[in-house]
Amino acid sequence: MNNMKIKIVITLLTWQMWIPHVGWTQNNRDIKSQGNDLVSKSQIEKDWLGVDTIKTYFSQSPKELEWYYSANFLEQRRFEDDVEKRRLSVLEAFLDKYPKEDLYYKGLKYYLNYFFEPKFIADNIPDSLVTFLSQDSKLTKTDRQLFLSQLRALPIDKVAKDRWLKKGNTLVQKFLESDASMEQKAEIEKFLVGRDLRLAIFLYEYSGLQKKPMESGYWERFDTYYWEPLRLRVEALIFKYPELEYMSSFVEKFISIVSRKYLSPELNEPYWRHFFDITDSIHGKVHGKGVEGVHELAKENLKALKALNDFNDSQPLQMKFTAMDGTNIDLEMMRGKVVLIDFWSINCGPCIQEMPHVKALYDKYRNKGFEVLGIAAHGDSAKESVLKIINKQKINWPQHLDKGTGVHVSYHSLYKITRLPTVWLLDKEGKVVDRDARGARLEPLIKKYLCMD
Repeated sequence: MNNMKIKIVITLLTWQMWIPHVGWTQNNRDIKSQGNDLVSKSQIEKDWLGVDTIKTYFSQSPKELEWYYSANFLEQRRFEDDVEKRRLSVLEAFLDKYPKEDLYYKGLKYYLNYFFEPKFIADNIPDSLVTFLSQDSKLTKTDRQLFLSQLRALPIDKVAKDRWLKKGNTLVQKFLESDASMEQKAEIEKFLVGRDLRLAIFLYEYSGLQKKPMESGYWERFDTYYWEPLRLRVEALIFKYPELEYMSSFVEKFISIVSRKYLSPELNEPYWRHFFDITDSIHGKVHGKGVEGVHELAKENLKALKALNDFNDSQPLQMKFTAMDGTNIDLEMMRGKVVLIDFWSINCGPCIQEMPHVKALYDKYRNKGFEVLGIAAHGDSAKESVLKIINKQKINWPQHLDKGTGVHVSYHSLYKITRLPTVWLLDKEGKVVDRDARGARLEPLIKKYLCMD
């Protein structure tokens, strides 16, 4: 692909945000000094805007994007690698230029983010391998095993990748030795663990492992050893920052990622059991609000997992939470009503598109005993986006941030909700009677379980 085009676009993105020069009066040194400070601040903000803009930059035109979708596997990966390297170059220039500025902290978090994570594809690839990697991308879309094989076959510039990893580690270490706040240092260490967890997930997914039921014992041992270094690092951070209450959400996120259905779901219960044991106030070696929070979270998740193991569709569903508007929701108190549980995300277009339809049915049948509960798969950082969506859609049923402050059990994680939209319908006894209650199917189901047919 034409690298010059990409270079020109990135240069424009970085420098075209012109900010007026702050003038100064030669007869007044105070005004001159103040002006220089403002100019400097303006330059920092302009350079940061360049970084912030380029983090989601991908192509310069619809025509270039059209080329990308028609390109073969190798061309697509090289194009992506070029874009990510250019992003990284702009970010590194900012970090090198402003090591003492407040925005450095945010920039360092970006450095450990996947937006600035090149693949580091080798420049020289043997002709025989180029032929294999240059197959029509349409084939890879229909043949997952071929796609994974091509990903594994991509030659990586190990020197360049190791240099990037080492630089990230060095930048983090310098930041930890600075006078930054404890909260900022903990956040940077969490991002570093997140980077390495992401790399481990890529390797795991690219392997295309075929886990057979008869091999369950082997895979449980394999997964335990594979994720162990990262689990130990998460554990170390809990005790390094024992007073930070949000460490519990860090643990929850780690376990929910590792125990995904396509990774290592068998580790869910053992991991919660482990964190419960090591944070026990009686036997624990370090105490603090953060440690106590992890212990309580582990306790609640173990309790929920036990209930889930005992649960089947012939039993009423148990669920308690505090909605975003402060309403306490308990499914047990909603017996006698037909309840729709909508598991959704701000990134799920079909979920949002379905809302007007659900709203119309909610307004139509609410007085007849129909209720709706929304479970948004996000934490506090997405609260504003969730509110914006539900206000725009004029949603007037309770919404729950599934990973927000004070949440002990994520229902998306507990019930392994990996496909969205997922919409469950409960009958008047609280039993799940349908797990895909949406679209044209929904109204007949509502009428059926409200006994209106």
